[in-house]
Amino acid sequence: MLFATISILSLASKAQHVIEGSILGHPQQNISLLEYFGDKHRFVDSTRTDGNGWFSIHLNKNTPAGLYSLAIESSPLFNFIYNNEDVTLKYELGENKLPEFIFSIENLIYYDYMVQVDRFLQKANMLTDMLRFYNEKDSFYLYTEAHFYSLQNEFRLYTERINEEYPHTLASHIVKNDRPVMFPRDFNWDGFLEFNRAHYLDETDFNDTLLLSTNVLTGKAIDYMSFYSNSNMNKEAQEYYFIQAVDTILHRAMENGRVYDFLMEYLIEGFDMYGFDKVISHIAETYEPAHSCVNEDRKSELQKRVENLRKLAVGQTAPDIEIKRPDGSSFRIEDINNEHILVLFWASWCPHCEAMIPDIKKLYKDNNIVNFEVLSISIDTSASDYSSALAAQANGWINYSDFNGWDTQAAIDYSIYATPSMFLLDKNRTILARPVSVGDLRNALINIKP
Repeated sequence: MLFATISILSLASKAQHVIEGSILGHPQQNISLLEYFGDKHRFVDSTRTDGNGWFSIHLNKNTPAGLYSLAIESSPLFNFIYNNEDVTLKYELGENKLPEFIFSIENLIYYDYMVQVDRFLQKANMLTDMLRFYNEKDSFYLYTEAHFYSLQNEFRLYTERINEEYPHTLASHIVKNDRPVMFPRDFNWDGFLEFNRAHYLDETDFNDTLLLSTNVLTGKAIDYMSFYSNSNMNKEAQEYYFIQAVDTILHRAMENGRVYDFLMEYLIEGFDMYGFDKVISHIAETYEPAHSCVNEDRKSELQKRVENLRKLAVGQTAPDIEIKRPDGSSFRIEDINNEHILVLFWASWCPHCEAMIPDIKKLYKDNNIVNFEVLSISIDTSASDYSSALAAQANGWINYSDFNGWDTQAAIDYSIYATPSMFLLDKNRTILARPVSVGDLRNALINIKP
């Protein structure tokens, strides 16, 4: 039915295209168009729906092909493809349904694939679990195996038909790179993890820069990491396996400088968020941003971040922080009279900071934990917001803000991209730990030898 429906449509070349449709249940309200870049959204345009929820956004001929989202405020409702064609759709707010595309070749293909791949994976995952753990000599095993291979081949034929009949669509690029790996006949299911580690990325085209404007590369990276993840491992062992996954991804991505840089930055941000310092250090020490990167500004930012990660690894000497007192005198980390110092970056508008700081305060006052001082650096820009937050905290440690936000010199020197961020130092400014949570901080303090 999909292919018959698409055959009556045509890809018309126009100077300007329009994204339009109705958002039922959202009359006379603002709606935004967001552009996808990996796992991030970037604002493109906005408009207001009429009394029936109808909207219309006009795009010029230079609007790049890619995955986009319609959003209410900053919350995306659904993704769709724009690729030099008009898109007409209908979406019912609050019904948890997929959007209906009245006109758009790309999205008829894309959404049919999304439905089909979801159905395939639900069935395939159940069947592979049986094949991995069931007695292979049982007749039910043989029936399950035959059914799995039939299902796999049927789905592969479906994706091949899309790629053969619509090779110039962005949807076909997504399908080709997103579709699941094929397991060979007579496969030894005891080698399930090893096979995926070796072959899961075989059909990913790391030279396809169109994928940068979709969520395919980030999705493949996350899925690939799952083959190295084990909740029963301790953090050190888990980092060891994640490093293997990172090496595979980045070595394959070296085919294209833009894709390589994109994935390097994505992996750094992801592991930094979860406090996998050894993985971050490995990336920073082993890899350099690609020299072939087209966007020189982006390359220099990534290069700077990698260099800062090397400087800020555990065991390195942390940058000094100079604080200007109201009387004009200066105050530095070395002036803090304590064997251990926690440098904490936070902001009054950060909900995670608000939740974490009371627990840090408990540790700060805990006589059973090694004594430490806190140097709290706010990246606020509002003096009144900062003062109100400090009054509520009543923390008793050293607090400072120059109200320059992310341009605060300490935030730049410590390569701060998110709050809260913490660095545990000794009196010589050696970095002892980079805790992500209060639990990490507690463990780091407990492990300090007297």
